[in-house]
Amino acid sequence: MQDGRRIALNAALMLLKQAIMAVLGVVFVGYLARKVGVAAWGEFQASLAIAGIVTIAAGIGVRGYLAREIAVKPELGPRHLGAALTIRGVTGTLVLGATVAVVLATRSGLGAQLVVLAAASQLATLLYSTMWLSFEAHERFQYILYAELGARLFVIALSAALLALGFGVVAAAAAFVLGNVLELGITAHYLRSRLYRPELTTPPAELWEIVKRSLPIGALGALTSALLQTDRVMLRALCDEEAVGVYSAAWVLSENFRMLPDVLLGAAFAAGMRLYAQDSEAFGRLYRGCMLVAALFGLPVAAGVFLLAPDIVQLVYGSAGDYAPAADVLRILACGVPVTFAFQVVTLPLLAAKREVAMVKLLAVALVADVALNLLLLPRYRAVGAACATLAVSAGSLIASWGLSARWTRRVELGRIAAILAATAAMTSAAYAARALAGMWASIAVGAAVYVALLLALRAVSFRELRALLARRVRASPATAA
Repeated sequence: MQDGRRIALNAALMLLKQAIMAVLGVVFVGYLARKVGVAAWGEFQASLAIAGIVTIAAGIGVRGYLAREIAVKPELGPRHLGAALTIRGVTGTLVLGATVAVVLATRSGLGAQLVVLAAASQLATLLYSTMWLSFEAHERFQYILYAELGARLFVIALSAALLALGFGVVAAAAAFVLGNVLELGITAHYLRSRLYRPELTTPPAELWEIVKRSLPIGALGALTSALLQTDRVMLRALCDEEAVGVYSAAWVLSENFRMLPDVLLGAAFAAGMRLYAQDSEAFGRLYRGCMLVAALFGLPVAAGVFLLAPDIVQLVYGSAGDYAPAADVLRILACGVPVTFAFQVVTLPLLAAKREVAMVKLLAVALVADVALNLLLLPRYRAVGAACATLAVSAGSLIASWGLSARWTRRVELGRIAAILAATAAMTSAAYAARALAGMWASIAVGAAVYVALLLALRAVSFRELRALLARRVRASPATAA
C-alpha cells in the first residue's frame, strides 16, 4: 500500500473517530454542564487541568521518542512499547500519587475529591495512550477508534444515569474514571490480539538511556501540555470557579475542532518520518499537501464557529444565562483553529529532523508569554482575557516555527491559500445572510455549498485532485519507485 493511500485511510479513520467523539462529547458535555451548574462544572474542569499538568513529568517524552523509532524500525515495537509502559507507568504513579497526597493534606471538600478522581483517571489515560503509540506507528488506527467509542459510550450512559438519579458531579467524575479503566482494558486486548504483547524485559540501564534520549522531545511535550492547561489553572487561581466554567464551556467545544490538526499530523506522522529520511522530494509533496489541507479545513471552521458561536453555545448549554458569556470566548478560541492546523504541519519536518531542542526553546518562550499575558489580562477580562492570551501565543508560535522550517515552508502554494481565503470570506458572507433569514442550520448548509463551489471555481482544488483523494492514490517519487 502506498504512503499516500495509507495517509488518506488513516486520516479517514481518525476523522471518523474525532467526529463520533465530538458529537457524543458535545451532547454529553452540554447535559453535564447544565445538570451540575457553572461553578461545579468549573471545579471539575480545574481538577482535570491540575491532573493534566502534573503528569507532564510522567514519561518525559518517552512516548513520542519511541513512536518515532518504531515508525522507522517496526520490529522494535514489542520491546520499545514495554520500555515506554514501564517508564510512564512508574513516573505517572509517583507524580499523581504525590499530587493526591498534597491535595488531601491541604484541601478538603468538593475540590479535593475531584482532584483525587482526576488523578486516577489520568493514570489510566497515561497507560492506554502509551499503548496507542504502537497502533500509530504501525498505522492501525481503527483499534484506537474502537476503544475510544466503547469507553465513551460507557461513560455517557453511566454518568447520565447517575445524574438522572440525583447524584452530582463527583459521581460523574467517578464514571469518567471507570470509563478510562475500561478503555485501558479494551486497548490492551486489541494490542495483544492484533499486534503483540509488550516485552517488559528492558534492563534499568537501557531504560535510563531511553529516558536521556527522550528528554528533548519530552520537554517539547511538557511545554505543549502546559500551554493547554495553564489558562484554566490560572483562571482558578486568579479568578474563581465560575470563570473557569465559562472558559471551559468554550474550550471544550473549540477543542473538538482543534483536535482536527492532531488527526492530520497523526495520520501523516509515520509516513512523514520515513519519507524525510528516504525521499525528500516525496516529503516535500507531503508537506505541501498537508498545508493545503490545513487551510482547506482550518479557515472555514474558524469562520463558521466565529459566526455561529452564540447559536452553538445555546444549542449545547441551553438558554440559561450562566453560559452565555462563553460565546465570546468561543469566537476567540475558534480563530486559533487554522493557526493550530498550520503549526502542526510546520512541526512535521522539525520532528523528522530531530530538532526538538529548537522547538523546546520556542515553546518555553511561548509558555512564559502565556503566563505573563494571563497575569495581565485575567484580573480584568477573566475568561475572555485567557482566550486572547491563548490566541496571541499560538500565533506567535506559528510565526517563529515557520521561520525554523523555512526550507519546507517555501514549498507552500500561496496562490492556492489566497484562493481558499477568498472562498472562506464569500462563504462567511453567504452564511451570515442565511443565518439572519433562516437560522443556524440554513447558514451551515448555504455556507458549505458556497465554499465548495468557490474552491472549485477559484481552482483552490481541482476535480482531478478530488478524484485522486477519493481513490487514495499518491505516486511515489522516481527515487522511491526505483
